[in-house]
Amino acid sequence: MRASTATAASGGRLKFTSEGLLWFAAAIALGALGWLKSLNLLLMLAYLMLALLAINGILARLHANRVRVCRRPSEPLFAGDETSLAFSVENLSEWRTASVAIQDRRTAWNVDPLPPNSKVECANAERFPNRGRVVLAPIVVSSAFPFGFLRYERTQDATHNSLVVLPRLGAADADGLRRWVLRMAGSEGRSRKVLRRVTSDLADLRGVRPYRPGDSIRAIHWRSSARRRELMVREYDAAPSPELFLVVEPWLPANPTMRDWANLESALSLAATVVLVWCRSIATRITVEVEGSAASTSSGPPSEAFARECLIPLADVGNDEDRGNPTPAASRNVPTRAARVLISSRANSPIAAALGRAAGKPFVLLDPFQRLPWYQPPEVG
Repeated sequence: MRASTATAASGGRLKFTSEGLLWFAAAIALGALGWLKSLNLLLMLAYLMLALLAINGILARLHANRVRVCRRPSEPLFAGDETSLAFSVENLSEWRTASVAIQDRRTAWNVDPLPPNSKVECANAERFPNRGRVVLAPIVVSSAFPFGFLRYERTQDATHNSLVVLPRLGAADADGLRRWVLRMAGSEGRSRKVLRRVTSDLADLRGVRPYRPGDSIRAIHWRSSARRRELMVREYDAAPSPELFLVVEPWLPANPTMRDWANLESALSLAATVVLVWCRSIATRITVEVEGSAASTSSGPPSEAFARECLIPLADVGNDEDRGNPTPAASRNVPTRAARVLISSRANSPIAAALGRAAGKPFVLLDPFQRLPWYQPPEVG
């Protein structure tokens, strides 16, 4: 267990604190005065002050090197969400306490004293506004024990020193998304008006039952109510949700403009929102395929952990390549009853037709230029 959480410490350095500079200046002044005036008492006092400085430096170094810092791994997070950067501070000595200060990014902790063979947990809240991979700066361990004249500092390169920041999330209505997917899957990707009456998230009529407080008035079956002389409501079986096969095309032209960048971020936010809402609320199997140089395919049962894991390639999307090249080999494995959706950063992407030909089934195209009643884009800034 200790080997898996081992950290590497770099060489440290001693530096004066403001109080230490004054102390050193006073010692030099007393020494010079004692030397000039041949006053042994002043010379002894100056030597004592310098000796205290040396003792301070030795003890400070011992205390700082006595502890080990282990950063806790952080799961992929979404841009703009608050996360907790946690780490532990452990005193490796079996019989000596440690008095140290820990600096991580913009937050500092004083651990004084830390008993032998003990550990404390520290955490600070952070927000990362942009997607990508963030490399965290090394943690600084310092000690000025016992007098505060000299401070010994060393940086400790903790494990798990990088973070994956996923695209910013928008807001999506799970029922609206589910109805949209059922309608588009049933019409083979052609958006057309359905002539039959469509109810909210309902499918086959199971029967009727007595009215209960809270039932919708629209569900009342008036003929049965009149015949039985009591209110009766229709009871439906929920329509089974299909699997979702989602392809993401993070396309950029050769010389992208700010508008192209904005379209890319909007498409990635839409994809991340659909995947997370699907895994949280609709809960059928989902496959996410990312096109381009960072091509990847992830498939699994719905869970928030899987949603974050399969969205990691979106954090690594490059910015200088045209990503409009489909991967037919992966796209042929589309489940027969899966809803097939392509989210692209460009309108009328030709990759939808290419994927449809490769899979033998049409794909529904979504892009940042469409207005979707069930989706609200994220607020940026």
